[in-house]
Amino acid sequence: MRFGTERIARDKIQMKSKGYVELCRKIKGAFSRTRKLPLYKLILTILERTGKTLSIEIRGFKKSGILQEKISKTGYLKARKKLNPIALLELVKFHNRGLYDDGEMKDYKGYLLLSADGSNLNIPTTEETLKKWGTSSRKGTNPQASIGLSCLYDCINKSLLICSINRDKFNEAEQAEKHISELRELVGDKKSIVMLDRGYPSIPLFLRLNEQGQKYLVRLNSTCFKAEQKAMKTNDETVDIAITKIRLQNYKGTSDYDMMVAAGSLPLRLVKFTLPSGTVECLATNLPESEFSTDEITGLYPYRWGIETAFDTLKNKLSIENFTGTTPIMIEQDIFASIYVCNLASDMIADAESQMNADGLYSDYKHKMAVNRAFAIGILKDRLIAAILADSHDEQDAIFDRMIDEIKVEVLPVRPKRHYNRKKGLTASKFHNNRKKTF
Repeated sequence: MRFGTERIARDKIQMKSKGYVELCRKIKGAFSRTRKLPLYKLILTILERTGKTLSIEIRGFKKSGILQEKISKTGYLKARKKLNPIALLELVKFHNRGLYDDGEMKDYKGYLLLSADGSNLNIPTTEETLKKWGTSSRKGTNPQASIGLSCLYDCINKSLLICSINRDKFNEAEQAEKHISELRELVGDKKSIVMLDRGYPSIPLFLRLNEQGQKYLVRLNSTCFKAEQKAMKTNDETVDIAITKIRLQNYKGTSDYDMMVAAGSLPLRLVKFTLPSGTVECLATNLPESEFSTDEITGLYPYRWGIETAFDTLKNKLSIENFTGTTPIMIEQDIFASIYVCNLASDMIADAESQMNADGLYSDYKHKMAVNRAFAIGILKDRLIAAILADSHDEQDAIFDRMIDEIKVEVLPVRPKRHYNRKKGLTASKFHNNRKKTF
């Protein structure tokens, strides 16, 4: 099984390894003695958190078997302050490597379909968080501390691969390039196509990706390369983007300026298509026509929506903004732990849907049926710790099998080309009927 006990078992071994313990130490010498709450079980408490009051959380840790002895709130918080948040990010990467090392990843024509994007998260407003990450509030209003979460997402295998926590107003394109440069560590020599939305395109970005041999598919707004878009005679053309003095003026004094001058021009394939609403969109890519037709190009871009679904899962189903505490260290720990659980949920859902297809379940239905993601996350949060704490593979297998059997019967229809108009501003209800808590 893709979710399988093997990858969870490897994660469990990793959490107990000597090298991982060293990575976890925020304070020198921390976690060197056996205490009421050893490092491995401390990490499990962060994965199991539900956003309730700390007293209730600790009670839940004891009930689930993580804690054998009673621990005070003060003692628990002291232990959390010793844990380096980067250790939880490394756990995310370690789990993702297992997918590609095992050769279980899916692709499209030999390419991984990836998407980079950012999203803002509201965090507790304190002097410490405002100083470190800044505010999302307008000038003259009360500050609201906020961070920018940047992620690289595998749109077919549905995993958040690489993530970073940044200041509220951060350079999304710069972070995307950084994520792409770290990609080889996870996927090796596997080819990939990175899909980006309208906030990313720039001549320096395209030049650097071309130099790296990285394939890309980027949505342009109507003013980006406006003259070239207007001059197109067909819906699919390769054009030379002239690097003029006007296009150079914003880069004077930077290394990008020299690179652009040396290049002189940028060859770019532009593909136009019309949305059902009648709006004409334009995509820029370096994918060759000999390998990807016009229809294939326009059919690829909707895969990018997967990263928006992942952000929705983090915010509305895993309640990522419901933090354990107000200190930056706890905020970072909670964010990376939520990303890890989000990936576990995707694995389990993929496993359940694979079994559904193999068994021919719902094959005679009008629409394709997909697992109810909110329900699956609720089941995962309820049983994950029991599965990890299981003493044997057989016991773990039995728990996972019961989880998958439950979520296979909670399905929803996938209605093609369904569309809702975007609503801006606040809604009247504080408690959304379609965003019930999953745990």
